[in-house]
Amino acid sequence: MTSKRPAWCFFLFLSFLFPALFSGCASSGPRLSKLQSDARSALSNANQQFLQQHPDTALHLVRQALRAHQLLGDLPDSVRDMDRIGYIEVTTGQYSRAVVWYERAELLASILRDPLLTAQTEVLSCDTEIFLQQNVQARQTLKKVRAILLPLPDSAQKNHVLAHALNSEGMLFLREKHFRKALSSFQKALSLNRKNGDSSITASNFSNIGNAELALKKPNKSREAFEKALSLDRKSGNSKGIAFDSEGLSLADVQIGHWDQALQSILAAFQIRLQQHDMEQSRKDFALFQEITSKHPVSVNTSLLQDWPIPSP
Repeated sequence: MTSKRPAWCFFLFLSFLFPALFSGCASSGPRLSKLQSDARSALSNANQQFLQQHPDTALHLVRQALRAHQLLGDLPDSVRDMDRIGYIEVTTGQYSRAVVWYERAELLASILRDPLLTAQTEVLSCDTEIFLQQNVQARQTLKKVRAILLPLPDSAQKNHVLAHALNSEGMLFLREKHFRKALSSFQKALSLNRKNGDSSITASNFSNIGNAELALKKPNKSREAFEKALSLDRKSGNSKGIAFDSEGLSLADVQIGHWDQALQSILAAFQIRLQQHDMEQSRKDFALFQEITSKHPVSVNTSLLQDWPIPSP
């Protein structure tokens, strides 16, 4: 496909692939109620701002939460906040900053001797390594994550981190063109996320499966996966995910030869990305639109799309 999920990311899913990063604060003994309330409010607002494509505001709010947790002497939530900050930095392309925050988070997690927090930070760090095309390092990090998780008892949090690691592994296989291995990893991640009831992450799993099936030249299976992802993303109002899924459907329909459906889907993605001021991706969508119409001409004035009005912020 021509685009990536942010969060890829992994994010999407999001649109997070790791939305639990922005869940409420964990409880860890007596707290000053004002600071606790401030931290919860900041994280809730950060989640909303991130979903609305305002990463800078989200970053500022998470920093507020981190300050509150530091004043409370709350090391576990401080680790989570540092992971959140690193995650946002990745989605905005600030990889070197993200690495610094993950290193700080890993240090605190190791002092706490909390293996799940350590594994969570490591898998986020792995995503950054994949973005930077540091494939060898990413594989070493994934191996470390598996070693940490293996002796731990089964739990929803362990499954969540393991599913994230499997998704990261799938993305790495996809990049290396090992499409069958990628598909297997994505399917395992989907199974764990379904077990946990993580519907927003499940949407990202389906879209990644759609990508793998597309690469394997199985457009009907790809289309089925993207349709499931689109249904879930529409229910959650994840516009970035809707655009990504629509693009995937378009590419699947091109392989099948369903030209009219392919045009409809890519136009849906094009309009969403214009609204989000993602001009680079909207240009790619338009290029795909032109490619489709070159193979299957339509009797409408498509030149109007080139001067499609860009909405004001």
